[in-house]
Amino acid sequence: MSGLKTRIEDANAKTLDIILRGKPQLVDVAPAIDVVPGMMPNLIMHSGPTIAWDDMCGPHRHGIIGAALWEGLANTAEEAESRIRTGEILTAPCHDHVCVGAGAGITSASTPMLIIENTTFGNRAYSCISEGGGLRLLKWGAYDDTILQNLTWQAKVFAPVLSKALQTSGPIDIRNIISRAVEMGDECHNRSIAATSQFLKELYGHLVMLDMPTEDVRASIKFLVESEHFLLHAIMGAAKAILVPAEGIEYSTIVTAMARNGVDFGIRVSSLGDQWFTAPANPVTGLFFRAEWNDSNAAPDLGDSAITETIGLGGFIQPCAPTVTQYVQGTVQQAIANTLEMQEICATSNPDVRIPSMDFAPGPIGIDIRKVVQTGITPLLDTAITHKEGGLIGAGEVHAPMGCFEQALRAFGQKIGSQKP
Repeated sequence: MSGLKTRIEDANAKTLDIILRGKPQLVDVAPAIDVVPGMMPNLIMHSGPTIAWDDMCGPHRHGIIGAALWEGLANTAEEAESRIRTGEILTAPCHDHVCVGAGAGITSASTPMLIIENTTFGNRAYSCISEGGGLRLLKWGAYDDTILQNLTWQAKVFAPVLSKALQTSGPIDIRNIISRAVEMGDECHNRSIAATSQFLKELYGHLVMLDMPTEDVRASIKFLVESEHFLLHAIMGAAKAILVPAEGIEYSTIVTAMARNGVDFGIRVSSLGDQWFTAPANPVTGLFFRAEWNDSNAAPDLGDSAITETIGLGGFIQPCAPTVTQYVQGTVQQAIANTLEMQEICATSNPDVRIPSMDFAPGPIGIDIRKVVQTGITPLLDTAITHKEGGLIGAGEVHAPMGCFEQALRAFGQKIGSQKP
């Protein structure tokens, strides 16, 4: 057993070294059909693990229908559903295509994608672009004429403006922005205002100098200024780009993805490849934005944004963003206690992410499935609350279910047990 333990520890050290050396940079914006591996005109991607149409939650079903209408794949919701059932319209998880999507993660062929390159290892990952603020967006599983018109404006006006600005500015270092933002009040999941501000600081001068229609540039700048969470999508893409090279390392017990689809919570583990290990998603505890909303209106936990916690952000560093604790009527001391708990299930710490209220201690990183099962502590996620029929209705926190970690550890044991010495 000592030899096996050494192999696991060596594999985990290699995995963590890859994660910590990753340097994700935002390099461009382009339509999904042009850049996403395996993207097809009739494919609509969603957040979380693989799930059949009939098993999907309301936000995913409504979001996919909205995307089908926007892409012209169907003329009515009924026609869209019929074509999904016959396979004329395909669905798949974002993660299966090296992508991540916030909320329901709805991504179709024309969706503008943030292109993130991990310059250390030369790989790329992608995230659908932010639709801006608001309670009713496609990513929250809502669609109407106004929402679809905004998607068209983003694809035809905003994305080209942003792409041109990035070509002028050159790559933007997302890891560097994260390091600064966590010392400015962000935990880079439920709060990314400081990160977005840092992004604007780097890009603004290039935006105003663009030789493009003035009205388009002004509207694009206005959109960025009003979209407080804009950079969350780039942070998610950066996390995916960091984690991809850490996949497939034999004997590694480090988690390389966490995602939710409003029904199941799923994880992937480095040594176990692209297999999902799932358990029922938990309800989110938090603050509802209107008095008429409560737990009975809410969908279970959903979204690919748990990729941020997978690299030690969000709920793992709650003390960096005291305002986030208000969603659960918590305190800074409770947030610190949460981070100390997360340290117990992580293999190391991240020197690039410092927590001011903990004397600038480095944040925990590298979820080890062995530690999760041994301690009984599951990852804590900061997250949104989505209405079961679509729309954003609150924000709060949620723990991952233990079941998926137990499944993964059993599969890991079976895999190494079947290998010859």
